[in-house]
Parts: sequence; C-alpha cells; structure tokens
Amino acid sequence: MPYMTDDERRELGQKIKTARKSKGLSQEQLADLVGYKVGTISKYEQGYRIPDIGMLKKISAELECNVADLVGNLEEALKDEEQFEEAIQGYVTWLRGVDIMLTTPSYEEKDGKEKIAFIVDIDGIPLDIGDNLDVIMQMGKEHFKLLAKQFGKCIYDT
Repeated sequence: MPYMTDDERRELGQKIKTARKSKGLSQEQLADLVGYKVGTISKYEQGYRIPDIGMLKKISAELECNVADLVGNLEEALKDEEQFEEAIQGYVTWLRGVDIMLTTPSYEEKDGKEKIAFIVDIDGIPLDIGDNLDVIMQMGKEHFKLLAKQFGKCIYDT
C-alpha cells in the first residue's frame, strides 16, 4: 500500500495532538519548536497531511516521546509511504533523463489539503498526472517487462 489511508492519517494526527496536549503545548508553540507554521501542525493533527520521517523525529523529540509512540501500528504504512516517495523521485529523475518536460508545483486544494502536481508536457500539451502517478508507474513497469521479453536475450537454457 503506497499511501496511508484517511483513517491512518487521522490516527497519527490524533496521537500527535494527544501528545502535544499532554505536554501542555499549543499548536503555535509546537510549530515554533519544530520550525513549521501553525497551519502545518494543524493539518498534521487533522490528518490532512503527514509529516515526513525527519519532521516526525523533531515532533517526537519536542513532545519527549518516541516516534513509535506516535506511529504505533502505522509504522509499516509510513515505511511504505517513504519507499513510494523514493520510487516517485526515481521515476521523476528518469522522466527528466529521457527529456520529458516535468514540473512539480505544490498547491492547496479547496479542502485545505496540500497536493503536489506532476505536470508533464506531452507534444505541447501540459497534463497533470499526479492523481494517477502510481497507476502510470505500474503500467510502465508492465510495459517494460513486455519490451524486455521481446528484445531481451535469455541468458540461460529453459
């Protein structure tokens, strides 16, 4: 599973909020301590965004708890999310390497969720592939397998 579910995001947010309140901190105070805006902390706590692992470490340090206290059974989901983000970065690098024009601006949706667009230029037409990037990557993988079978040379006897 490459993404955390909404329930997992809300659960993580609730754990951050509970730890913050038990420490006696406001969202503003926690934001100041970790060097982020209060709106970002609010979005973490509401489950609209999830902190990356570095920010999660900062938050847990300021709240004097372990990262495991915050993520609990979400640890596997965070690991999957981190691996997926690394895969996306590799894919973006590859696209740019094969001269696909690509830009990745971030924006805020109407519901307050921050998103990153993946705008590619295909034959002069700008297309946002961000919402389907995981599907495109999977299709690319399957396409590569077909091409490898067609053009590759078997290195062992069957």
